[in-house]
Amino acid sequence: MSRFPILALLAGSSLALAACSGAQEGESAEDFAARVGTQSGEASAPAPVETAVMVAPVPAGVDVLALEQLGNISAVDLGPRDGGCTFASDGIEMLIAGAPADPASAGRGVIRLGGKLYQLSSAGGLNALRQGTRFSGEGVTVDVAGSGQAATLTVTDGGGRQKAVSGSWVCA
Repeated sequence: MSRFPILALLAGSSLALAACSGAQEGESAEDFAARVGTQSGEASAPAPVETAVMVAPVPAGVDVLALEQLGNISAVDLGPRDGGCTFASDGIEMLIAGAPADPASAGRGVIRLGGKLYQLSSAGGLNALRQGTRFSGEGVTVDVAGSGQAATLTVTDGGGRQKAVSGSWVCA
């Protein structure tokens, strides 16, 4: 018997084991696919995520009350700041903000709606930000009340409809 087929069999077995090492014990193919972000049998790349921040009105047709998880915020520029805060609900970050310490300075906040990031502004500097403040943009207002683990974010659209979400307002 030739040694080549045995070596090939051993090499193939090692590759198969290496491919399975990402799966957790007792995990089905569907569970693994859900964990890594694909459906079983699906080989497509994930949809691109918009990372540029819009300084524009929210377009008609976008539900302002349906805040989304911030996700990739690598292109976000909160401007000059001496600190910042993040609002999260059930571990999902929905608003990030920063401001200079000067109370006469404006702060900036960022939310995601309809898959796009939108920049909002706030007044009162870092102190106002830490206490909870109002962020405004064309067609959307976001109010944060409270601090720490007992905070509420209320989003209001241009027509006055509102939605409140409980969560945490954590500042640094």
